[in-house]
Amino acid sequence: MLNVLFICLVSCLIIYIGQLVWKKGSTNFIAGYGKIFTPRNEKQLAKGFGLIVMLFGFESMIFPILSLFFEGIGFYYGLLVVLNFFAIFGLMIKDQVQGEA
Repeated sequence: MLNVLFICLVSCLIIYIGQLVWKKGSTNFIAGYGKIFTPRNEKQLAKGFGLIVMLFGFESMIFPILSLFFEGIGFYYGLLVVLNFFAIFGLMIKDQVQGEA
């Protein structure tokens, strides 16, 4: 039970970080920023990143609680983590394509 409480606290921290990214509107924490990747619309990209990070925080909070009642739910959590990863890359690609059009 103490593990679930710790995970919920860490999840709240992740949600808070996502909220900061959303409000600040800056994405300079992306690896390769300015060298490999330069955002075209940084405010919009930061809002998308912040939203995905906040969703990840909510997922990280809900799934450990659900695991107390359901068995084998870790697979679905892992699947959502992979989908979040692809969503972030999708936002980066969308930002680059949108800027060219």
